[in-house]
Amino acid sequence: MILADVHYPHTDLGLLREALDEPHDSVILLGDSVDVVSSLSALLRLVSHDGKVPVTLVLGDNEQRLGIGGLREHYACDGRAVLIHGHQGNVSSEDLTKLLARLGAKVSRRLVLSAYAARLHRKGRFVVAGHAHVAWHSRLFRVAMIGALSLPSDSRPFNERGYALLNGCQLLVKGASGERLFSVNLIEG
Repeated sequence: MILADVHYPHTDLGLLREALDEPHDSVILLGDSVDVVSSLSALLRLVSHDGKVPVTLVLGDNEQRLGIGGLREHYACDGRAVLIHGHQGNVSSEDLTKLLARLGAKVSRRLVLSAYAARLHRKGRFVVAGHAHVAWHSRLFRVAMIGALSLPSDSRPFNERGYALLNGCQLLVKGASGERLFSVNLIEG
Protein backbone atom coordinates (compact mmCIF):
# COMPACT_ATOMS: atom_id res chain seq x y z
CA MET A 1 0.00 0.00 0.00
CA ILE A 2 1.40 3.39 -0.96
CA LEU A 3 -0.20 6.52 0.47
CA ALA A 4 1.01 9.95 -0.61
CA ASP A 5 0.18 13.38 0.72
CA VAL A 6 -2.08 12.27 3.56
CA HIS A 7 -1.60 15.68 5.27
CA TYR A 8 -3.09 14.25 8.47
CA PRO A 9 -5.31 15.51 10.13
CA HIS A 10 -6.47 17.36 7.00
CA THR A 11 -7.30 14.04 5.39
CA ASP A 12 -10.12 12.49 3.40
CA LEU A 13 -10.73 9.96 6.19
CA GLY A 14 -13.30 8.04 4.14
CA LEU A 15 -10.79 7.44 1.37
CA LEU A 16 -8.05 6.62 3.86
CA ARG A 17 -10.25 3.99 5.51
CA GLU A 18 -11.23 2.63 2.10
CA ALA A 19 -7.55 2.34 1.14
CA LEU A 20 -6.67 0.65 4.42
CA ASP A 21 -9.45 -1.91 3.84
CA GLU A 22 -7.58 -3.11 0.71
CA PRO A 23 -5.49 -6.25 1.25
CA HIS A 24 -1.90 -5.20 2.03
CA ASP A 25 1.05 -6.39 4.09
CA SER A 26 2.86 -3.06 4.54
CA VAL A 27 2.29 0.67 4.13
CA ILE A 28 4.61 3.25 2.63
CA LEU A 29 3.76 6.84 3.55
CA LEU A 30 5.21 8.74 0.59
CA GLY A 31 5.83 12.12 2.23
CA ASP A 32 3.69 14.99 3.46
CA SER A 33 2.10 12.51 5.84
CA VAL A 34 1.16 15.10 8.46
CA ASP A 35 0.49 18.81 8.68
CA VAL A 36 0.98 18.85 12.46
CA VAL A 37 3.86 17.02 14.17
CA SER A 38 1.70 16.02 17.15
CA SER A 39 -0.62 14.03 14.86
CA LEU A 40 2.13 11.71 13.54
CA SER A 41 1.65 9.05 16.22
CA ALA A 42 -2.13 8.94 15.62
CA LEU A 43 -1.58 8.53 11.88
CA LEU A 44 0.98 5.77 12.41
CA ARG A 45 -1.41 3.90 14.73
CA LEU A 46 -4.19 4.20 12.17
CA VAL A 47 -2.25 3.08 9.08
CA SER A 48 -0.40 0.32 10.93
CA HIS A 49 -3.67 -1.14 12.23
CA ASP A 50 -2.41 -0.52 15.77
CA GLY A 51 1.07 -1.87 15.07
CA LYS A 52 0.07 -5.00 13.12
CA VAL A 53 1.31 -3.76 9.71
CA PRO A 54 4.80 -2.34 9.13
CA VAL A 55 4.94 1.30 8.02
CA THR A 56 7.79 3.09 6.23
CA LEU A 57 7.90 6.88 6.14
CA VAL A 58 9.53 8.66 3.21
CA LEU A 59 10.70 12.25 3.57
CA GLY A 60 8.50 14.94 2.07
CA ASP A 61 8.75 18.71 2.16
CA ASN A 62 6.27 18.85 5.07
CA GLU A 63 8.45 16.53 7.14
CA GLN A 64 11.47 18.72 6.37
CA ARG A 65 9.58 21.89 7.29
CA LEU A 66 8.21 20.32 10.50
CA GLY A 67 11.64 19.01 11.55
CA ILE A 68 10.69 15.33 11.47
CA GLY A 69 14.06 13.66 11.09
CA GLY A 70 15.41 10.20 10.52
CA LEU A 71 13.29 9.49 7.46
CA ARG A 72 14.29 7.90 4.18
CA GLU A 73 14.82 10.21 1.20
CA HIS A 74 13.40 7.45 -1.00
CA TYR A 75 12.30 3.84 -0.90
CA ALA A 76 13.92 1.43 -3.35
CA CYS A 77 11.73 -1.37 -4.58
CA ASP A 78 13.57 -4.46 -5.90
CA GLY A 79 16.01 -2.32 -7.90
CA ARG A 80 13.30 -1.66 -10.48
CA ALA A 81 11.54 1.28 -8.92
CA VAL A 82 12.18 4.13 -6.57
CA LEU A 83 9.44 5.68 -4.47
CA ILE A 84 9.98 9.35 -3.63
CA HIS A 85 7.78 12.12 -2.35
CA GLY A 86 8.39 14.23 -5.44
CA HIS A 87 9.35 17.62 -4.01
CA GLN A 88 12.74 16.90 -5.57
CA GLY A 89 11.13 17.90 -8.88
CA ASN A 90 10.32 21.44 -7.73
CA VAL A 91 11.62 24.28 -9.87
CA SER A 92 13.59 26.54 -7.52
CA SER A 93 10.91 26.64 -4.79
CA GLU A 94 7.53 25.16 -3.90
CA ASP A 95 5.76 28.47 -4.48
CA LEU A 96 7.33 28.98 -7.91
CA THR A 97 6.50 25.39 -8.88
CA LYS A 98 2.85 25.85 -7.85
CA LEU A 99 2.61 29.13 -9.77
CA LEU A 100 4.07 27.57 -12.91
CA ALA A 101 1.76 24.56 -12.54
CA ARG A 102 -1.33 26.80 -12.20
CA LEU A 103 -0.35 28.86 -15.24
CA GLY A 104 0.66 25.84 -17.29
CA ALA A 105 -2.45 23.84 -16.40
CA LYS A 106 -4.57 26.53 -18.07
CA VAL A 107 -2.73 25.73 -21.30
CA SER A 108 -2.04 22.01 -20.98
CA ARG A 109 -2.27 19.71 -17.97
CA ARG A 110 -0.29 17.07 -19.88
CA LEU A 111 2.53 19.53 -20.65
CA VAL A 112 2.86 20.57 -17.00
CA LEU A 113 2.86 16.99 -15.75
CA SER A 114 5.29 15.86 -18.46
CA ALA A 115 7.73 18.61 -17.47
CA TYR A 116 7.42 17.55 -13.84
CA ALA A 117 7.88 13.88 -14.75
CA ALA A 118 11.04 14.80 -16.70
CA ARG A 119 12.46 16.38 -13.53
CA LEU A 120 11.66 13.24 -11.51
CA HIS A 121 13.00 10.77 -14.12
CA ARG A 122 15.72 8.37 -12.90
CA LYS A 123 17.63 6.46 -15.57
CA GLY A 124 16.99 2.73 -15.35
CA ARG A 125 14.28 3.04 -12.69
CA PHE A 126 10.56 3.56 -12.60
CA VAL A 127 9.64 6.45 -10.27
CA VAL A 128 6.51 6.45 -8.11
CA ALA A 129 5.81 9.86 -6.60
CA GLY A 130 3.32 11.98 -4.72
CA HIS A 131 3.67 15.71 -4.04
CA ALA A 132 1.75 16.92 -7.11
CA HIS A 133 -1.65 15.75 -5.76
CA VAL A 134 -2.37 14.26 -9.16
CA ALA A 135 -3.04 10.74 -10.45
CA TRP A 136 -1.21 10.39 -13.76
CA HIS A 137 1.66 8.53 -15.37
CA SER A 138 4.19 9.11 -18.11
CA ARG A 139 5.37 6.12 -20.10
CA LEU A 140 8.06 8.27 -21.72
CA PHE A 141 9.70 9.28 -18.43
CA ARG A 142 8.61 6.15 -16.52
CA VAL A 143 7.00 8.14 -13.71
CA ALA A 144 3.67 7.53 -11.95
CA MET A 145 2.05 10.07 -9.64
CA ILE A 146 -0.45 8.41 -7.33
CA GLY A 147 -2.76 11.18 -6.14
CA ALA A 148 -3.29 12.40 -2.59
CA LEU A 149 -5.38 11.56 0.45
CA SER A 150 -5.58 15.12 1.71
CA LEU A 151 -8.66 17.27 1.65
CA PRO A 152 -8.84 19.61 -1.35
CA SER A 153 -7.15 22.98 -0.96
CA ASP A 154 -7.15 26.11 -3.09
CA SER A 155 -3.38 26.34 -2.60
CA ARG A 156 -2.77 23.33 -4.86
CA PRO A 157 -2.94 23.36 -8.65
CA PHE A 158 -4.29 19.78 -8.68
CA ASN A 159 -6.47 18.01 -6.11
CA GLU A 160 -6.85 14.47 -7.39
CA ARG A 161 -7.35 11.92 -4.66
CA GLY A 162 -5.91 8.46 -4.90
CA TYR A 163 -3.65 5.77 -3.50
CA ALA A 164 -1.64 2.88 -4.90
CA LEU A 165 -1.24 -0.82 -4.42
CA LEU A 166 2.02 -2.48 -5.42
CA ASN A 167 1.94 -6.20 -6.11
CA GLY A 168 5.28 -7.44 -7.43
CA CYS A 169 5.96 -5.27 -10.47
CA GLN A 170 2.35 -4.19 -10.94
CA LEU A 171 1.33 -0.74 -9.65
CA LEU A 172 -2.41 -0.16 -9.40
CA VAL A 173 -3.63 3.38 -8.71
CA LYS A 174 -7.16 3.82 -7.39
CA GLY A 175 -9.20 6.98 -7.11
CA ALA A 176 -11.61 8.66 -4.72
CA SER A 177 -14.29 5.99 -4.80
CA GLY A 178 -11.96 3.04 -5.17
CA GLU A 179 -12.19 2.99 -8.95
CA ARG A 180 -9.16 1.86 -10.93
CA LEU A 181 -7.47 4.92 -12.43
CA PHE A 182 -4.55 3.16 -14.08
CA SER A 183 -2.20 0.25 -13.77
CA VAL A 184 1.46 0.19 -14.75
CA ASN A 185 4.01 -2.61 -15.00
CA LEU A 186 7.14 -1.15 -13.38
CA ILE A 187 9.43 -3.19 -15.61
CA GLU A 188 7.79 -2.21 -18.89
CA GLY A 189 6.83 1.31 -17.75
